[in-house]
Amino acid sequence: MLGVAQRRTLSGEVTRAIRQAVLTGIYQPGDHLTEAEIAREMGVSHGPVREALRELEAEDLIIIEPHRGAFVRAFTAQDVREIYSLRSLLETAMVHLAQGRVQPSDLDDLETLIERMRLAAVAGDIEAEIELDLEFHRRLCELSGHGRMYEAWLRLASPIRLFLAMAIPTYLQPRDAAESHAPIVRALRAGDAIAATRYMEQAVGDVGEKIANAMGSAMVAVPRPRQAGLRGG
Repeated sequence: MLGVAQRRTLSGEVTRAIRQAVLTGIYQPGDHLTEAEIAREMGVSHGPVREALRELEAEDLIIIEPHRGAFVRAFTAQDVREIYSLRSLLETAMVHLAQGRVQPSDLDDLETLIERMRLAAVAGDIEAEIELDLEFHRRLCELSGHGRMYEAWLRLASPIRLFLAMAIPTYLQPRDAAESHAPIVRALRAGDAIAATRYMEQAVGDVGEKIANAMGSAMVAVPRPRQAGLRGG
């Protein structure tokens, strides 16, 4: 169930609840998200739900069609390739910029994230590993100091999170994610921006192509939880 929202931050809470329902498979590609049903379940008016759906449309998780309503976006292999190619362009540029700004303590923090990713992989905690993976990339992008590219990357975060949830562990090995990040940090610590950029491009490109190839065959949705809760109707 999505749960009843608190009154102080209605729109934000509704956005987070619907986003989580999409990312965890409660809502599946093509599901119709009705304002009335979501508002009734969360105990809010239609206004915060409408705002939340617009925000999630901006995040590329849903589509709002005139006279039809909101639907969970169904991504294709081509969508994955386009999003990951854009992600690669942004992250390689930002890791190159970060090289001149990064401090030893920043690199220590990034290595801590990698170690936590390894532990999550061993424990089979896929959700935690995905969040740590995204936090690693988010932190590197932030260190670039390029605000507009960072904002563009943030808009890609939700689809990327969704793709990783689809792919791990069936199409991507959990351990590989952590190990693909380690060379980036080593290159940054050595002051080698070219190598860091190359490792970033390889890590992002390999994952994107594996996910796209999987979507071209059998992977179409996030596995649905045992107790799915409310679905769009």
